[in-house]
Amino acid sequence: MTLKNRTMTASFLTSAYPWLIVCCGMLFYCYNYFLRVSPSVMQSELTQAFHINATQFGTLAGFYYYGYTPMQLPAGMLYDKFGVRVILCLACLVAAVGLSTFISADNLMLAETGRFMIGIGCAFAYIGTLKLASLWLPPSCFATVAGLTTAAGMLSGALSQKYLTKAVELMGYHEALRNALLAGIVLSALIIVLVRNKPVTKENIVGEMAPLELSQLVAAVRHIISNRQMWLIGTIGCLLYLPSSVFLDLWGIPYLESVYHFNAEQAALISRYTFYGWIISCPIIGMLSDKIKRRRLPLTATGSIAAVLLCTVFYVPNLNPSSLYLIFFFIGFCCGAHPLCFTLGKENNPIRISGTAVAITNMLIMAGGVIFQKGVGELLDLHASSAVGANGLPIYTSTDYTFALSIVPIGVALGILLSFFIKETYCESQATEAEDNIFKTEPLTVSYTSAAIKKV
Repeated sequence: MTLKNRTMTASFLTSAYPWLIVCCGMLFYCYNYFLRVSPSVMQSELTQAFHINATQFGTLAGFYYYGYTPMQLPAGMLYDKFGVRVILCLACLVAAVGLSTFISADNLMLAETGRFMIGIGCAFAYIGTLKLASLWLPPSCFATVAGLTTAAGMLSGALSQKYLTKAVELMGYHEALRNALLAGIVLSALIIVLVRNKPVTKENIVGEMAPLELSQLVAAVRHIISNRQMWLIGTIGCLLYLPSSVFLDLWGIPYLESVYHFNAEQAALISRYTFYGWIISCPIIGMLSDKIKRRRLPLTATGSIAAVLLCTVFYVPNLNPSSLYLIFFFIGFCCGAHPLCFTLGKENNPIRISGTAVAITNMLIMAGGVIFQKGVGELLDLHASSAVGANGLPIYTSTDYTFALSIVPIGVALGILLSFFIKETYCESQATEAEDNIFKTEPLTVSYTSAAIKKV
């Protein structure tokens, strides 16, 4: 290879290739979102197929979170220990195997097992993307990437609802999900081919930090969980994410069908406007936060507006469809500041353990899905009358849904109050030199050879 060719190759590796690698992580997060929201579109088919009530349906969907949430910490530690490439590929395959199990399930327990496996695999998606961003891109891009990743996921959620609504109606949920199974296998192959673990510096050299030892990972976890700010950030993130984890991911479409008597396609369309607002605002708020060097201000301001809009949806009767489109869009737009919670989690810890720090933040945030998806189902069954439909399943009225889903605006309001106690990071790591010494490792190893560059 000539010097000119080596220079051109190195130039590509330092510019476009890092973003290509991060985009592979984003694609997996999009796949994760498709799998996460799919039950909301198939509620009627799933309740009839397994003959289950609202509590059991919430539990079935919630098995995703039973696998997803506790796997956050191991996922972050695995990334920090072994790198992203192989772990991310295996995680995508596990999610695909879980989907295959769900598709072939002929009983509730097997379907729950499939959702559990999907959750385990998808647990690696978001934090894997942010780990790649922390390694390959400048720190000033982190909040932007977090926003773009969330926006990509929301776009996937919106398109997933549109696709599944039509596909389930035409061919049933089994066939509708088979194409997604193939997509998961293809995506796994794409990750193993394109993703690399070693970042490239501006000087066109390869740098790689020595892997963390087990004792260092244990010290990292101890350091993170002893930080009170991390618990505060995680709790706020959990509460501010309830519009997605509870309403959009599962109960939004059934709510609109019951309260406003929309058909499945109309309800899914209105629900998608929340995704559209989220898609537009995530990168905008992320870039704005990076520019003004503030995290808490945009998080608190947008959360306050979202709480008011959610109260309007649940407590103002007889809203017309045009108003609902507008309100749902701006709910999503205001919720677009949520990725800043991950940025705050990362900035409160040393860069060497960014994977574990983001994982713990995400674990606390996604606990809302574990607790509240099933909780809404239980509140529905608690508030519902004894009336049953022709299929023998309970009938839920608009007041039942309003009662059960009131936990969403209440949770968001509580999250806003707690956000005033967050310490502003000003877009800089708050880890001191003394804290970094806890994770002492061998110095950064650097190779100046063209062979090392070609390995990337």
